[in-house]
Parts: sequence; C-alpha cells; structure tokens
Amino acid sequence: MKGEKSKSGVIVILHLLAWALLGFVLMFYQPLSWGVKLPASFWLKQSLNIGLLAGMFYLNALVIVPSLLLKNKIPAFVLWIIGSVIVLLVVSKFVDKQLHVWEQMDAVMRRPGPRPKGNIDNLLLLTSLLVLGISTSLAVILRWQTDAQLHESAEKQNITSELALLKAQINPHFFFNTLNNIYALTFTNVPLSREAILKLSRMMRYLLYETRQDTALVSQEISFVKDYVELMKLRLQAGTLVTMDEPKPDKEYAIAPMLLLPFIENAFKHGVSVVQKSEIFIDLKIKSNILTLRVLNHVFQDKNALHVNSGGIGLINTQRRLDLLYPKKHQLNIEENKEENTYQVILNINLD
Repeated sequence: MKGEKSKSGVIVILHLLAWALLGFVLMFYQPLSWGVKLPASFWLKQSLNIGLLAGMFYLNALVIVPSLLLKNKIPAFVLWIIGSVIVLLVVSKFVDKQLHVWEQMDAVMRRPGPRPKGNIDNLLLLTSLLVLGISTSLAVILRWQTDAQLHESAEKQNITSELALLKAQINPHFFFNTLNNIYALTFTNVPLSREAILKLSRMMRYLLYETRQDTALVSQEISFVKDYVELMKLRLQAGTLVTMDEPKPDKEYAIAPMLLLPFIENAFKHGVSVVQKSEIFIDLKIKSNILTLRVLNHVFQDKNALHVNSGGIGLINTQRRLDLLYPKKHQLNIEENKEENTYQVILNINLD
C-alpha cells in the first residue's frame, strides 16, 4: 500500500514539473526575454492558457480517448480535436478583449496603429495541437500497457492452474498404481520396495512443497524426473528398454518446476507396448547455462499400446508455459519419423 501511494505521489510531482516546464518554455520564457515590463493582464492570460491546455490534456487522455478513439469512433474523435482547439482559441480571444491585453501590450511595446482583427494566435494553435497529440499518445500507450499486463497476468494465472492440474493428475493416477506395485514388491523384493517407497516420498515432498514457488533448483527437478522414471520402470514389461542419461552441472541453476515432466510423461504414455519391443531414451545435459532435454521414443497407437500414465497437461500447454516463462530463451523442436515410427523432443532452455 505504501509503495502504491509513493508511486502515485511521484507521478503527480512529475506531471506538475512537466506542466511547469511547458508553461515556462512556451508561455513565459520568450516574453521575459523581451526586456520590458509587461502588464499583469498578459501574465494572467498566459496562465489561463496553461490551465486550459492542462484541462484539455487530461480530459482528452482520461475521457475522450477511452470513450471515442479506443472504441473506433474516429470521426467523433476528430471533431473533438477540431472543436476543442477552436474553443480554446475563441476563449483566448475573448479573454484578450475583456482584459484589453493587446492594447496594453501595444502601449508597452510602443507599436503604433490598431491591431488587425480576426488574427489567430499561431503559437497557441500549435501548442494546443502538440498537447492533444501527446495526450492521445500517452493514453493509447497506457491502454496498451494495461492490456498487456492483464493478458500476462491471465496467462500466468492459467499457468498456475495448469501446474495445479498437472499435480492433481499425477497424484491419483501415478501414485495409486505405484503404491500397488510397491505393495506387490513387498512380497518378492523387500529392499527394492523400500527403495521405491523412498523415491515416492521424495516425489510427494517435491510436489507438496517445492512446486509452490515460481522456480525450483534444477537438481531437484532432475531428481524428481529420475524418481518418476525409476518408478515407471516397475510397471513396464521386459520388452521395454528405458535409458536415462542425467547431467552433472558445474553449478546450481533455477528452473520453473515440473517443466520437463510432460515431455517424459508423453514418452511413457505413447511409447510403451505390451507385445512389441520399445525403447525410451532420455538425455539431460547442462552446458554453458543451457539445459538440453532430448526424449526419444517409439510410437504405439494400436490396441497393444500400454498407456501407463494417462492425463497430463499436454505438450501444447507446456509450450505455452515455455513461451511465457522463457521468452526468447528457449528452443523446442518436435520431430516425428513415421518411417521409423519414432517421436523425438529436443528442448533447449537458457537458465541465465
């Protein structure tokens, strides 16, 4: 709250300083350079002009642009521009006559003869057009920025929802089946069942606590993926070969949590068959701040396919997460070889 009030105060001060500078440069500096004592009516008229310009500026920015220009009512907006400038010039001329500004100016400047009638204040005309132009530009830019922030906020909210959905989908499907496998192992291989329980507990801890933050350590993400792969192996047939090469990074990095899992989950979902031999290859590397994930698997879409883990947020949603979280800092290539019946994903992320 204090930060917002402080920011608002700074903006008000900047506006006041901008108008003070504009008023001094356009309305006061040149007359002061004439080297004569000008009448008070002249300074009153100049001050009034500044006030009218400021009113036009904020009326245009806060009311007219949002209600006309941004709603594509172009003719009405053009009429407003022309009408407001004409009104400003007429009011300024009326004030001149009421205060006898130019008669007093002629006396001070010692200019003989009457002043021509009907002349236009060119400086005020150009200044008003400049002020309206700046006002319109700022209003449009601020609207674009607001829309962009709202869009980004909505995208981030979607990402948060998708991450929660992914966690929810993994919990019932994956953990329930894994617990059944661990239960079966307790009768045949007690040490392996204990190791599986340890892996499962690490995954649950990561899901419950580490993924609450915007980022997690790469080592934690890799450990989660490794545990996932090892537990998935418990459910596979002997004809499926799973190979995973994990990196040995020179230092710790931060990464968005559960960003790698959908690609690996997709490989197990579509790359495992009950009767046919298959291979899933997972390669993770980190070099010069670049994380590279390569996942290669066979594709089975017939009745013999074994969908060991259905669900997931899908590659399209994951790609949207990448676009928002790592704009211009990632490269995703998906290659499908129909002749060899393979599917390959290569993901590069700049972790700087």
